Amino acid sequence: MRGSMSVAGSERPARYELLGELASGGMATVYLGRRQSGAGARLVAIKSMRQELAADEAFAAMFLDEATLTAQIKHPNVVATLDVVSAEGKLLIVMEYVEGVSLAKLLELAWGRRTRVPPAVGVRILTDVLRGLHAAHELVDERGRPLSVVHRDVSPQNVIVGLDGVARILDFGVAKAASQRHVTERGEIKGKLSYMPPEQQFGEPVDRRSDVYAAGVVLWELLVGRRLFTARDDDELARLVFEGRIDPPSVAAEHVPPALDRVVLRALAHRREDRWWSAEQMAEELRGAVAPAPRGDVVATLRAIAQGEIDARARHVGELDSPRAARLEREAQTVLEVLTSRGAEVIPEPLPFAPVTKVESPSARDVAREASRPRAPSETSRPAESRASRRAKRRAARRLRLGLVIGGIILAIVLLMVVALVLGLKAREAEGASPALTSWGSPTAPSIFTHDAPSSAARAGAGTLEKISGV
Repeated sequence: MRGSMSVAGSERPARYELLGELASGGMATVYLGRRQSGAGARLVAIKSMRQELAADEAFAAMFLDEATLTAQIKHPNVVATLDVVSAEGKLLIVMEYVEGVSLAKLLELAWGRRTRVPPAVGVRILTDVLRGLHAAHELVDERGRPLSVVHRDVSPQNVIVGLDGVARILDFGVAKAASQRHVTERGEIKGKLSYMPPEQQFGEPVDRRSDVYAAGVVLWELLVGRRLFTARDDDELARLVFEGRIDPPSVAAEHVPPALDRVVLRALAHRREDRWWSAEQMAEELRGAVAPAPRGDVVATLRAIAQGEIDARARHVGELDSPRAARLEREAQTVLEVLTSRGAEVIPEPLPFAPVTKVESPSARDVAREASRPRAPSETSRPAESRASRRAKRRAARRLRLGLVIGGIILAIVLLMVVALVLGLKAREAEGASPALTSWGSPTAPSIFTHDAPSSAARAGAGTLEKISGV
């Protein structure tokens, strides 16, 4: 059955209801949920960072950056962040659920069916994306100081086209801001190479014009109907981006109006100084070159290309929302427990872009004290530790075994060296005790390869031997 978000011992209605998993990626798992409020219920998407990443301070800080930034951006072309929870080793972001298809999926289906998105529809989609980016770039703090937000990962995967005909940008997980908790080290690359401007690939500082470049790549691909940069490996891909040899869209695809060439090529300029200075400026030039299609045309194009994908997603959501839905997996139950642990108090309805709410987890000192406390026999029947804890212990055991093996090898090498040294010293001592070996090579000793007369010492030795023998 579905997981209920109601608080134990409370008769008040639950704030959230977890329905099931929507998607899973390398960084997080997205669940479908329902938010209960005085105004009614609405579907939400709950993004949960993977357990092994939540334990990493750098990843956790980057995740919280995304939530903090997107919660402050008030714009219809940015997926809204409704709530943020940080507790019990879990990091959760509650976002609005947008019914639609990602731009990446739309392009994939269009390319597979040998069809294209009409240029006017592409202009409408990119105009929405640029407006959302501009809202992020213009973000300021409570004192009016610019936060210098840069998305740094503008790509078709991070754009969703809704069934309302509105395109929205999401996932500021690698965004850069002056107030961010996680500061990317100079030279560290974040994002997708195919959409990175040259300065970002070289690890140089980025600004809003870096997002303009990435938006230009997305627009070129949306108009032409294929990837802009294709290569066998990342090195070749980086070289192609650096060389910047780009065909105008109207040359690469005959159906593209030539009026769009100037807008796209300026966005893709190698030097950032030659690009549009803001996303809003590019959006204005784009609208001036080709009139954006009405929202109805966007919806019609979306359904014509991706109706099967839309229907499949609707069926999946319907199954999750059904009373016969399967029991939640253990990981989903953990997410549910974290949200449930927020308490039984009545939580007021937040604004559409509510401030970040952080639930403090027990301190590390308390956790360590509890872990080191002697356990009574009756406590041995507690639930098994989490999969992440078991994986961490297995990794630690493997590291320990590897360290022991390496240490044994080093010790054996040292012992062999000591034995060789001792044997060498004994051999040299034996050589020093042999007269023939001692005289061999001596400057004053007779050569063993000549027939020189015996020395006086040899003659004296011979006389002594004669006396002893009585000869």
